[in-house]
Amino acid sequence: MTREAYFDMCEMLGSTAVEEEIPVEYEDLILEVQEAVQIYNNLQDSWDYMGGNYIGKNLVGFKDILNIFEVPIEDHKAIYSLIMRIDNIRAKIISEKKPKT
Repeated sequence: MTREAYFDMCEMLGSTAVEEEIPVEYEDLILEVQEAVQIYNNLQDSWDYMGGNYIGKNLVGFKDILNIFEVPIEDHKAIYSLIMRIDNIRAKIISEKKPKT
């Protein structure tokens, strides 16, 4: 849900917006998180095709991507850490959505 849709819903229901429930927009994220998301989306997914399991992002070329996006070297570790967190959350979501056999 977008921020605008949330405010429209509150208006229709006659309720007051709750700060903690207002959806975060991409532009609200700090620059490092925006960079991490952008880089994350450029990394290739790795899948176990026989079992249909998500393995994680393929980090081959990760340093090259950091250089292409001109990420300062002092931020590389932070960006890597953010990407790993994003990937762990995504892997968990994919695993939970996978039908249980």
